[in-house]
Amino acid sequence: VTGGKFAIVTEASIAEKTAAIYVGATRLARVHGLDPLGWGPEQWAMRAVGDDLILAGGRPRGTLYAVYRFLEDVVGVRWWSPFEEYVPQRPTLQLGHVDRKGEPRFRYRDIYLLYANDGGRFAARNRLNAQGFGPLDARFGGGLYYGPPNGVHTFYFYIPPKEHFEKHPEWFSLIDGKRTADRAQLCLTNGQLRAVIIEKLKAYVEQANDEAKKAGRPAPRDFDISQNDWGGMCQCADCRRIVEREGSQSGPLLDFLNHIADAIRDTYPDVRINTLAYQMTEDPPKTLRPRDNVMPRLCDTNANLLRPITHADNRKFAERLATWGRIAKNLRIWDYAVTYSPYYGLPLPTVHTYAIDYRYYAEHNVEGVFTEHEYAILADLRDLKIWMMIKLLEDPYRDYEALLREFTDGFYGSAGGTIRRYLDDLVTAAEKTNSNVNWFPTLSQYKYLTLDFLRSAQATFDEAEKAVAGDPVFLRRVRHARLPVDRACVILWPRLMREWVAGGGMPEHIPLDRAAIAARCRQTWYAQIDLRYPESQRPAQRAQAEAELAPLLARPAFVPLPQKFRGLKPGTVFDFTAEQSSNWQDRAKRVPDPDAECGIANRLELSAQDLEKYKLPMPWGLYDPARKRGLGSATIKPADVPGPGYHWYKLGRFQVTPASYVWFFWSWVVQFPVEAVVDPKHPDQKFDVWARLKFEGPAFPHGASGQTNAICVERVVLVREE
Repeated sequence: VTGGKFAIVTEASIAEKTAAIYVGATRLARVHGLDPLGWGPEQWAMRAVGDDLILAGGRPRGTLYAVYRFLEDVVGVRWWSPFEEYVPQRPTLQLGHVDRKGEPRFRYRDIYLLYANDGGRFAARNRLNAQGFGPLDARFGGGLYYGPPNGVHTFYFYIPPKEHFEKHPEWFSLIDGKRTADRAQLCLTNGQLRAVIIEKLKAYVEQANDEAKKAGRPAPRDFDISQNDWGGMCQCADCRRIVEREGSQSGPLLDFLNHIADAIRDTYPDVRINTLAYQMTEDPPKTLRPRDNVMPRLCDTNANLLRPITHADNRKFAERLATWGRIAKNLRIWDYAVTYSPYYGLPLPTVHTYAIDYRYYAEHNVEGVFTEHEYAILADLRDLKIWMMIKLLEDPYRDYEALLREFTDGFYGSAGGTIRRYLDDLVTAAEKTNSNVNWFPTLSQYKYLTLDFLRSAQATFDEAEKAVAGDPVFLRRVRHARLPVDRACVILWPRLMREWVAGGGMPEHIPLDRAAIAARCRQTWYAQIDLRYPESQRPAQRAQAEAELAPLLARPAFVPLPQKFRGLKPGTVFDFTAEQSSNWQDRAKRVPDPDAECGIANRLELSAQDLEKYKLPMPWGLYDPARKRGLGSATIKPADVPGPGYHWYKLGRFQVTPASYVWFFWSWVVQFPVEAVVDPKHPDQKFDVWARLKFEGPAFPHGASGQTNAICVERVVLVREE
């Protein structure tokens, strides 16, 4: 910052009346009442005394935080992201009154994934103390981390089915009267299983202690024992009895973990068993209480991401959190800052919720927060959101508006105010459309991404780019902020075009240039690849960009209503094309298809092994996941296929409910959300449900012998009953 040279010396060697910066547990610090030897591991203080500056803190990270806070708060250094920083040039650095102290509000702070690949430097500079269950390098103060075998979903790490199922099927879930290890869990009431896991946990603790000693770092104190990442909880009489008594699958889990916690407490008094309150175990038990050395991690899997948890939309989670906070001595949150279904990274107005949520956590006994924030380039406003999270995890009571202004003005330069206006417009659009976006959303849930909003957003970013046109660094950052808007235009183009035409516009006059937007999208994406990835990884990253953009741009610019339905009354036909579908684990591929009217289709190619499962008759239907009930179903039999190529098939006439979707195949791997047709004023309205499919290959009627066996689903159409 100053260009000066600062010699590193011992306190005893300093000449009298020489100005110095005193770092750590120095005598001068103690003389002035700052004795960090008794402080907590992350307490810090800075104080100017005469011509001297004291920077001190507890072990192992407090002094480091004092240095970083001084550089940031007083000197003006900013670590915006692992790839972007600001270091002011101040040849003369004068300090006025400096006397500050602090400590992070949450004991455990982890954002997964930072993509920094720096051993934890960026995390430590911003006072995060974990990185995806693993420790920060010792030079950055170590941090909190998990012992073996893994940080989450560890049931089968402890009891691998390949090793144990054949000899001990009773250790695994009883489902529908049969013991199984196939996407199942453990029988948590089995006494022999409990004894085995106790011994395995003890062995893992000893292993972790040995490894930490060799590495010269503190041993981990958190060890995970938690459910696999799927359903399949045990239905045996003993497990079911606890579920019925406690009203939740968290009952057998806590009964099991309390037993293990009691067994290790005396030998390892500082070890805590972490577990998940996740999906079927999210609801707290009625009477059981976790032992003090058991720590649940509550996951928020059902909330509306666009609203704070104190909003009516998220009342259930807020109440669940408050209850866990009352019954657990230690509680952590497992949060989700991004979405996980294609296409992720669309504009997501969430940053305004962070301060409200974190304050609620702090006031309900939460001691740590782990936030999933993947996608190094495509996550919406990633750098802004992670920086805001970092500051609010350290102190959730900081002024949100001041923080937002600090980042946007510092990171986007003279475009900062324009970016803030865009954020306000985005929140307003989501509120006006009463949008609800969960962590696995369908494209139809982004109701606020209308043609009018995206046109306005593009104009706002044109203004932002103009403001920084002379600065290539600020321009690159503004372009990255714009990337979610550009991708939304390309991804949602058929929907935007239908909206334009429905309003009376001609397709060729739509006021957005898809080709220009896509070109800018590609250019921005490539620029961020060059910034965030080593050279050896860039070709693969560019290939991923092209794998998304090419199929999207291969679609026709305008997809009219199918010929079959064009003569019907306007406003009664609802068309859902392939890009609006959800494909489980990408099992069916969304690919360009010249035979498809909309240009793309969901294509499920079938191996010889698959054919037995996917041969005709093929089931399909309409399902309401909120009420967990089917609304209708049918089968397509060989005799129903009139010839080669695409044909329309009718499911039937049904009432459609909010959140419902049309599913295909016994595996339901392709789903078309159709809740957009629902009119709250007419909840009993019925619709005729149609789908356009193609059956290819010799395994199907009229299929050619040289074709690959495949089933293609192009689109779904619902017609409102008059």
